[in-house]
Amino acid sequence: MKILIFLPTYNEKENIGKLIDILNKFNFKKEILIVDDNSTDGTLKIIYDKQKIYNNITLIKRTGKRGRGLAGVEALKYFIQTDNDIIIEMDADFSHHPKYLPVFLQFFPKYDVLIGSRFIEKGQEKGRNNLRKKISTLANKLIRTLFGLNIKDCTSGFRVFKKEIIEKFNLDEFISINPEIVEEILYACKLCKANFIEVPITYYERAGGVSKLNLKKILYVNIALFRIKLRGKKIIKS
Repeated sequence: MKILIFLPTYNEKENIGKLIDILNKFNFKKEILIVDDNSTDGTLKIIYDKQKIYNNITLIKRTGKRGRGLAGVEALKYFIQTDNDIIIEMDADFSHHPKYLPVFLQFFPKYDVLIGSRFIEKGQEKGRNNLRKKISTLANKLIRTLFGLNIKDCTSGFRVFKKEIIEKFNLDEFISINPEIVEEILYACKLCKANFIEVPITYYERAGGVSKLNLKKILYVNIALFRIKLRGKKIIKS
C-alpha cells in the first residue's frame, strides 16, 4: 500500500519537527502531507528545514481563510490526485500518538474506514478535564442521532480512509470550515456505504502549544452539523 499521512497545522512549532522525525522512523513507505494555515510562530521554518532532510514531505501552505475543515478538503483533493492508496489523518500536537499507525495498517485493505476510538473497550483519554470530556460525550450522542451512525467515537480525528471511498465524495459541495469536517466526512462515508472499524486508542491532551477550540467554535460546529444533515446527499457523487 502507498500511504499518505495528513497533518493539519497552525502554529505547531513545539510539535511538528518531533512528529516528522518519529513518523520517518517507521519502516513503511509514506508521504507526509502538511496543510498549514499560514502559521506565524515559526512552524513553517521547521517544515522547510525538515524538507531538506527528508524527501517525503509535501507542504501546502494556505493563505486564505483559515480552518480545519478547509484544510481537510484541500488534503482530500490532493490525495485523490496522487497514487496513494490510503490516507491517515492525525493531529500534529501528539494528542494522536504515532505508535498506533502500524496497528492501523493491519486492517487494510479489508476495511474502508478506520477510527482511532477513545470510547470503545480499551480506549481512553488522558489529560483532559471533566468539562471537555462531557462536551465530547454530548457531541457524540448528537452526532450519532443526527447522522444515524453506529460509531462510538464520532469526534475522533485520528482516522484512515481508502481512496475508493474518498473518490466517491463531491468535495466541492463540502461546507465545513472548522472541526465539523470530521463529521461531514463520516456522514459522506456512511452515504457511500463504507464499512467501518473502530480501534482503541489513548487520546492524550496536546503535548505543546495552545488548543484552537473555544466556546464560539463549539457553537458554530453544532449549527454546522445541522446544515450538513439538511444538505443530504449533495456531498457524494450521484
